[in-house]
Amino acid sequence: MITLLVICATLAGITMLFGLIGLVFRLVFFVAFLPFRILGAVFKLTFGLLLLPLLAIAGVVGAVGLGIAAVFALLIPLVPIALAVMAVWGLAKVLSRKPVVAQPPVVVQPPHA
Repeated sequence: MITLLVICATLAGITMLFGLIGLVFRLVFFVAFLPFRILGAVFKLTFGLLLLPLLAIAGVVGAVGLGIAAVFALLIPLVPIALAVMAVWGLAKVLSRKPVVAQPPVVVQPPHA
């Protein structure tokens, strides 16, 4: 039983040793590659700032297009109603004209001489 406890403690110690070695390597590589990470962040920030106006323009164009599509989506179902109203208005206009009254003939009198 003691042997099993010693083996487990030894394995736990070896695991901690490898974890410590991995931590040292990770710290060394982090410090070694830190300038490249900073340079990458600077490039990302620069390109992000350069693309920001283009993305803003694309957003405005997209919003305008979405607004136009929404207006059409709301107005297209009203087309049959508008056509019916125009037909009734046209018929009312045609049928409500004043009747044509015959004018009395104009008599031209000869001038007095």
